[in-house]
Amino acid sequence: MLIDGGKYYLFGSTDPQTWKGKADGFKAYVSDDLIDFEERVIFENSEDFWADEQFWAPEVHKYNGKYYLFAAFSVDGSKRECQILVADNPLGPYRPHGDKMFPDDSSNLDATFFIDDDGKRYTVYCREWTDIKDGEMVLAELDETLKVVGEKKVLFKASEAPWTIDYEGEGCYVTDGPFVRKTKNGKYLMLWSSHGKDGYAMGMATADRIDGKWTQIEKPLISSNGGHGMVFEDKGKLFITYHMPNNPHMQERPYIAEIEEVDGLYRLK
Repeated sequence: MLIDGGKYYLFGSTDPQTWKGKADGFKAYVSDDLIDFEERVIFENSEDFWADEQFWAPEVHKYNGKYYLFAAFSVDGSKRECQILVADNPLGPYRPHGDKMFPDDSSNLDATFFIDDDGKRYTVYCREWTDIKDGEMVLAELDETLKVVGEKKVLFKASEAPWTIDYEGEGCYVTDGPFVRKTKNGKYLMLWSSHGKDGYAMGMATADRIDGKWTQIEKPLISSNGGHGMVFEDKGKLFITYHMPNNPHMQERPYIAEIEEVDGLYRLK
């Protein structure tokens, strides 16, 4: 969710077959009231772009007067990789910005964007369980052009959370959908998703420093059939948007709920 110029913008995986087949691109949905939305095409795939399938989970941030779309892409069934697109307005048209973000990593996805109080820019992203079994949440610093600089740091593994389960046996734990925000107590709070005993879920982790030790909250915020969320503020209230249901497959839709912050954690109102 992006709020800009008094309008609400929803972004998501919008190809009819996001798991297989050739990708068309991305659409966005714009609204004046969060009730009625207009669909707009914001990125169309072309032969000049390196990827051709699995265009996933776009997340748009306004930065230095432009709009940057972080998303995951794939080509010919190979590993998924994060790439940034850029546009002059929220509805595009978006175009590639630089190269793949983490070309030397295993499959990676769901990169988010966070600017700290000191002005430093970061991305947090997932190294996929499909390659390393126990998925990782990884931090990287970005320069002014949003290019990765310095050494990347693993913040935690999916299995460290008390609520996650072995997804497919053999030590397979999923990391999905990080989103970082500072809470009123000055700590960092991360929303992230995995599989729990009741299905796809969204948990929370906290830290005193973004590159410090992250503590997993025992119980997930969303315990069943929903995840990959982000928080936004509107008219003095906090909201979370995430997709649900995760089962049945391919039926995910955006869902918005009001939340509140209590003792540095979020809970549904």
